[in-house]
Amino acid sequence: MMMNELKMTEIKTLSWTELEMLVNDLKKKHTKKGLTDVETKILKCIFDDKTYRDLAEEIRQEEQSIKNAAYDLFKILSEQTGEKIGKSNMITALARYRDNSQTFDHNNKPQTQQSDKVFELVIEVGIDELTPENNDKIISFLQKIARDETIKPIMKLKGSIRLFLEGSEDGLQRLADLHQSGELQALLNELKSDDIPEIIVTKAEFTTDAKVIEKAELIKAIREGTIDKTTLQQVDLSGAILRRVDLRRADLSGAILSGADLSGAILSGANLSGAILRKAILRKAILRRAILSEANLIEADLSWAIVSEAILSEAILSGAKLSGANLREANLSGADLRKANLSGANLWGAILIEANLSKARLSAALLKRWPAGVGKLSKARLSGANLSGADVKNAIFIGATGITREQKQDLIRRGAIFGDNSNDRSKVLV
Repeated sequence: MMMNELKMTEIKTLSWTELEMLVNDLKKKHTKKGLTDVETKILKCIFDDKTYRDLAEEIRQEEQSIKNAAYDLFKILSEQTGEKIGKSNMITALARYRDNSQTFDHNNKPQTQQSDKVFELVIEVGIDELTPENNDKIISFLQKIARDETIKPIMKLKGSIRLFLEGSEDGLQRLADLHQSGELQALLNELKSDDIPEIIVTKAEFTTDAKVIEKAELIKAIREGTIDKTTLQQVDLSGAILRRVDLRRADLSGAILSGADLSGAILSGANLSGAILRKAILRKAILRRAILSEANLIEADLSWAIVSEAILSEAILSGAKLSGANLREANLSGADLRKANLSGANLWGAILIEANLSKARLSAALLKRWPAGVGKLSKARLSGANLSGADVKNAIFIGATGITREQKQDLIRRGAIFGDNSNDRSKVLV
């Protein structure tokens, strides 16, 4: 029992990917050549706690020839690590070598020299877009195989999927070397699942594109807070990864932020008037009192964002995700909210004068007005809007169009107020 527990502990000290990568690197240092197929199978045999006899039967080779190949490999590893390595101690010895070869700070985290270069990784996948969660899985995997936890994305652009990364020069160079040898493709194949289709790597190298490098430096400066936030008008930040960044009161008027990831970003009081935020990710972002008038937010994701008291007049929010968003007292007059998902959104006191809510989802949304009568849906277009379960008590509908008589009666029963005094109409309101 004790022996089995010890073996399990040994295996957990290094993952299979880490073991293969580390031994491959050590052999390359010694012989300028990577692992052979047989050597890789020997490693996997040891990792899986199998015998050489099992492997001999599996690959139909003499057991002695496998033992000889293993001996030669152990000899190389022993010379490279300075520790006698054999089958029984290989995993723990290599894990010890890995840990001892890194420099640690006071918090016991590896310190690495950050590279000034920008690394471009181009991949093709069998779907139009990867979710942020799946992007995170890919980045975590890249950190693992590059043995560099500082690797992270700077921006993500389309054209296949172009990921621009920062990290230590050693870690990024390791990714480039793996791509050159074809091993990066093989390793990424391990990520294939129902959520992540096959990933095909078409490029993995340091970029020389001056515009990309300049843009990456701008994104880094914003993330590090070393830039004047009042000088960002009309900048191109498309695809930028700016999660949880502090951009409160920033002037981003007319900025291009299409596809940017601003999840959890603080944008309170920021000026985003006329900005292009098409398909931007603003989940749980704080946009309190931000100015977004005439901004393009088509298919943007503002789920659970705080957008209270923000100005969104004439903003284009068609197809936007606003489920659970706090839009309390927001000015959405003239906003295009066609097919927007406002399920569970808080629209208490929001101004929706002449807003287009055709085919919008408002189920379980809060559509109440303030006692002073601020919140109203004057001349709002509601054709095909889903208001089932929405809290409409005291919400004011004045001249709203696209509501059937049955829908209107249902809204009145639930406490809505129709200021046109036409509760008895039997035709669709036009």
